[in-house]
Amino acid sequence: MGRIQSSIGLITGTDIAGTVDQLIALSARPRDRLVARTEELQRESQALAELTASVIGVQLASDRIQNGSSFRSRTADSSNSDIISAEAGTSAVNGSYVVRTLSNAGTHNVRSLQRFDSVDSALGFTGTLSVSPGGGFIDEAANLADLNGGRGVEPGSIRITDRSGASDEIDLSDARTIDDVLQIINDADVDVRATTTGNSIQLIDESGSTLNNLRVEQLGTEETAADLGLFGIDDASSVVSGFELELPSSVNSLRGVSLSELGGGSGLGTLTELDIELSDGSSGSIDLSAATTTSEIIDAIDASGLALTVQLNDARNGFQIRDVSGGSGNITISSSDGTAAALGVEASTTNDIVVGTNLNRQTVTSDTLLADLNQGAGVTSGSFTVTDSDGVVGAINLTSEGITTVGGLVDAINELGADVTASINEAGDGITVIDNAGGDGPFIIADTGTGTAASDLGIAGEGTEQTIGGSVVSALVGTQSGVISVEAEDTLEDIVAKINEDGRYGDASVVLNDDGSFSLQVRSNTAGESGQLAINTTGFELDLRTDVRGQDALIAVSQDGGAERFVNSADGVFDLTASLSAAAGITSSTLLTEFASGTSTGSFTVTDSEGNISAVNVAVEEITTVGELVDSLNNLGLSISASINEEGTGINVIDTGDGSEALTIQDTGNGTVAQRLGIAGEASSETINGTEVNALIGLGADADAGDEASGLVLTVKELTGDPITITVDDDTSSVVESARTFVDQYNLLVERLDSLTFFDGEAEEVGLLFGSSEALRIRNSFTRLLSGRISGAGEFRSIGQVGIRFNDQGRLDLDESRLETALTENRLDVEAFFTTENTGLANRIDSLAESIAGSESGLLINRTTTLRSQIDGNNIRVDTLNVRLEAERERLLTQFFNTEEAIARLQSNQTAVAGIERLTIPS
Repeated sequence: MGRIQSSIGLITGTDIAGTVDQLIALSARPRDRLVARTEELQRESQALAELTASVIGVQLASDRIQNGSSFRSRTADSSNSDIISAEAGTSAVNGSYVVRTLSNAGTHNVRSLQRFDSVDSALGFTGTLSVSPGGGFIDEAANLADLNGGRGVEPGSIRITDRSGASDEIDLSDARTIDDVLQIINDADVDVRATTTGNSIQLIDESGSTLNNLRVEQLGTEETAADLGLFGIDDASSVVSGFELELPSSVNSLRGVSLSELGGGSGLGTLTELDIELSDGSSGSIDLSAATTTSEIIDAIDASGLALTVQLNDARNGFQIRDVSGGSGNITISSSDGTAAALGVEASTTNDIVVGTNLNRQTVTSDTLLADLNQGAGVTSGSFTVTDSDGVVGAINLTSEGITTVGGLVDAINELGADVTASINEAGDGITVIDNAGGDGPFIIADTGTGTAASDLGIAGEGTEQTIGGSVVSALVGTQSGVISVEAEDTLEDIVAKINEDGRYGDASVVLNDDGSFSLQVRSNTAGESGQLAINTTGFELDLRTDVRGQDALIAVSQDGGAERFVNSADGVFDLTASLSAAAGITSSTLLTEFASGTSTGSFTVTDSEGNISAVNVAVEEITTVGELVDSLNNLGLSISASINEEGTGINVIDTGDGSEALTIQDTGNGTVAQRLGIAGEASSETINGTEVNALIGLGADADAGDEASGLVLTVKELTGDPITITVDDDTSSVVESARTFVDQYNLLVERLDSLTFFDGEAEEVGLLFGSSEALRIRNSFTRLLSGRISGAGEFRSIGQVGIRFNDQGRLDLDESRLETALTENRLDVEAFFTTENTGLANRIDSLAESIAGSESGLLINRTTTLRSQIDGNNIRVDTLNVRLEAERERLLTQFFNTEEAIARLQSNQTAVAGIERLTIPS
């Protein structure tokens, strides 16, 4: 018989399910008490999680103060932000900066004046087009700052009086090069032309008068005239040369380029006379035998008296002579020897302009760094193989062999087993490798692996027959120029595509002119002066003109009334802290806060190559100057030598030991002293004073501190004739905001503690953590720390001295005005109070918070772990009891159902008995 499905007994009318539920409820009381306890434990665990988050909030707020960046925050205010906007980073130096804008940045752009009717028609040109990076220009002028043994030229004004008695005051304050000086003098309202002769400035009176002496006078207290070699000129002569100026070792001429640098470094040979006949029949011979520079050649031709103009060609790597006589004949430039050809101007043409060829100024020497090639893009590290025509293979690995210069690479190639010879190429802008084997196989240079060193050098590929040094040889010739071959069927679009395929220095495009014609345009990939390009064609003419010459933006800056300094930028954004620090240089007396802001506190360790360790603590040792820091390093007793570098731009720390480990300098804790000094890290091989040593080279001015530690950054939006004043000052708002965040986070912690530990006697209610030892410990620990004495962290001893105090509710209040006053009067002491390693308030809070809410052994994590174990154990017990209760339910239901069945049977039997009739026995 199946189980009765109704929950009400059909026989007895008993509520079976209800009765069983009541019985199970009585049996489930232990389980229910356990479930209630588990829920209480879960609420307590959640409360502990909330407390943990609150403690961590206080910890993070203290960390924000501890990193110290708030104390180095600066503000920068521009007197005209529409002209110059300013941002001050943590390394900006307080003061007033007066800025004059002198020039905007420009990206080099060259366009063909020759116009074409179509972009897809064959042009019929045959030859080559080269795009070369700057460096081969022949119009250089010495920088004034490099003259006079590096002392430079003091900016100021002079007065020049010509021989007629006319005079003009000439302001040379904005001159940066000798060319600037000459241009300013030649633009003055006086009949005197300035040029150079040798290493002197030459003044030529063109007034035609002899009434007065040609005279130069200094105006003001500056020594501008003396620095230019013009002081004391007062001569009854129409041509006067000043004193010779001292040039730096890297400069060969005052103006223009030494002729010895041309021809790839071989020079132009012996020059004699240049014969010129103009289209009107006039002619002349120009003696060039005494010329030593390109500027002297231009001056000599210009002084010939012929109706011509002479200047550099558009590419600025050769000359250009224009016939302005107006005749109808040819212009002929020749010489009885090779002078005209050597100058690249030999011609006989009906054109009125003779564009000289590239004179190949040498740009690559044995000392050239591989990293400086390809317009600074350098040569990638890697290896390549050299296979001569006999099949002999040699390999070069730039990294493992430590090759860093062109000369080192040339020597390495020449020392290979392969029969080849490497040298600087004839154009002086790359490497030539010649096969000497004379075998039947190909001469090949190929990159290996993923390296591109040979390709970067332009020598990857298979050798071809070329004429080098007058002989036909199999060679590979690398060049810094991007050279493309132009064929007769090439269209304007084809030439653009070929230039862009090389793409190292510029992007080509087609320009649609106003008249519907088309021109070629090449724009540099690199902004500013370093992106200047030289574009030459051989075999055809495009009449190229530079629309925009690549130039840096230029400003003149004076700080706190000091001398002006010129600062340039490729994009119009100037980091003045780095620029002015580099320009000014540092000495032993330079304050660390001026050299690398943020070094007034903190410490770092020094481990020499022998494994010996010592430490420098700037605050404890009261180190305030660069000299004191250098002395502290040298007094550590380690195998190191510290000094200011020759350029005065930073500190060098040299390894003087003979150990096998690397000299290492590392900041400790949250300090950034070594990083800001630029000396953090492991020593590497460096060349100092001509000697290769293992050293750490510091650049200062937060060399590696990242964006957060940037200096004073100006963005020049447009030029103006009016000076702009930039004021840099301490920014207290950042510290105040950090302190406010700390106070708010602490008060949130207190509020959370109050809500979890309250006691309401009338309502007979308590908080979840009422009586909790953990909650009590958190409250007491923070209260003791913040209300106690803070020693070993500078002059301040309590939070009240920095504007933080407890109110009558046990919460913190921030007196912002008191904190700002403390920062204004004792900024370093406030910083020390909060950030001193180990003993500062922020570090103490961090340690306390870590002991309470730390992820490994913190008070709250330990308690939470215990609760979790109890909860897990309770859940297991509850599951076991539920199984038992379910079994008991089944048993009770079965018993009740069985009872119903039994009663039903009894009732059925009773009915049956009642239905039995009495038997009557007849008598």
